[in-house]
Amino acid sequence: MNEMNNQGFSGQTQNVEQPIRPNNNLALSIVATVVSLITCCGWVSCIGVILGIIAIVFSTQVDSKYFAGDYDGAERAAKNAKILSLIAIGTIVLSIIMIIVSIVMQGGISGFMERYQDMMDQYGA
Repeated sequence: MNEMNNQGFSGQTQNVEQPIRPNNNLALSIVATVVSLITCCGWVSCIGVILGIIAIVFSTQVDSKYFAGDYDGAERAAKNAKILSLIAIGTIVLSIIMIIVSIVMQGGISGFMERYQDMMDQYGA
């Protein structure tokens, strides 16, 4: 079957080897998006959610481009998906660092809980 598909104008078969299919990084993209959603405590992590969704879109394009014969496009989509996923994970780390710094600046967990209780008393909840 492959011989028929790879025949040139002269009727001879061409020896065309497909490059290895790139990793689509779909699992990494999904994990980055879900964890960004869980830690969405500020604008930094919300940017991670957006980047994660875009990474998922690029990840889903890898297989379709590869099987359509666009090997360079599949490589670029895989690379973009990986880079965007890693940036989204970076925003998660940055959000966690910002949360830790804000708790420390408020006097630790006890200071944070005191301020939280003051806010709750102020608003009557």
